[in-house]
Amino acid sequence: MSTSEVNLCRLIYFSSASPELTDNDVDAILEEAIAGNELRGITGLLAYDDFHFMQVLEGNEDAVNNLYFRIAQDPRHYDVKLVHYQKVQEHHFQEWSMALARLPEVPGRYIDNLYGGFEPQLFTADDALKYFDMLRHYLQQAA
Repeated sequence: MSTSEVNLCRLIYFSSASPELTDNDVDAILEEAIAGNELRGITGLLAYDDFHFMQVLEGNEDAVNNLYFRIAQDPRHYDVKLVHYQKVQEHHFQEWSMALARLPEVPGRYIDNLYGGFEPQLFTADDALKYFDMLRHYLQQAA
């Protein structure tokens, strides 16, 4: 097993979208993430609903930590909060260097039943993981 496989982690955060954020900005975020994450061996999924972001990142601990610190400084969002951080044995979102789930285009009955909608500030770490699993399954089926 290589060093990068030994030092894998999973990080989940949520944030509030800047009021000035446009659809073109979100597209640019996705393009930047895909290109940068491919170079760094990071995988993940970004959920966005016009008001909030929630993202899961997986990869080498140093790469993920450095990326998270850069993300936290990005002016396209604010109030960045860490929801979950865990060392893992393998990538769970290996299909994508980054995928985007635009909400409410993606059905979210699991979260609707818990919170009445996409309210990432209310999520527990377990809820966030379950939600990303649901999104992952939906995106795989839609592909």
